[in-house]
Amino acid sequence: MYIDIMVSARLSVISPNKLFSEFESGRMSRQAFHAAMAVHARELIIEMEEARRNPMAAFSEFIRNRRTASNLARHHGETVLREVFVALADVPDFAPASLLWNADHRHVPLYCFIRMRHRPLFRVIAMESTLMQVSIEVEYQFGSASRPACEIFKLCRDCSGNMVVASRRALH
Repeated sequence: MYIDIMVSARLSVISPNKLFSEFESGRMSRQAFHAAMAVHARELIIEMEEARRNPMAAFSEFIRNRRTASNLARHHGETVLREVFVALADVPDFAPASLLWNADHRHVPLYCFIRMRHRPLFRVIAMESTLMQVSIEVEYQFGSASRPACEIFKLCRDCSGNMVVASRRALH
């Protein structure tokens, strides 16, 4: 039995890694998979068109994102940061999952996952990490939301050593 997903602006919450999983398991038809991935492709094309229309703003956003990602990696380590992003991408109903879904791909630079001022926003406000657990405060704004959402996640390592979300709390 297939899951048919309607294509809508809200579909972008379903990250590509979850779409791949649904398709490969046979729970989603090829047509629904292509329609859902087309939504993600359209979002990327819109971002590229905006960057072409205003290259100075795109460049300044690139510099801000790169600097922030570099600081986070210096303080916490690139591997830990990628593990945290991958764990967050698996959180149900977490809009930034559509940005973070491929954070475990080391060939994708870390700054690609940070969005300081350009919508969709995804900012790491604060992060504390130890060997076994991480606390991270993030702010994000997707779609037609009038103001950014802020959440705190507590992550810990499971018995196999993978980082998983232990708790999630909305701040406002």
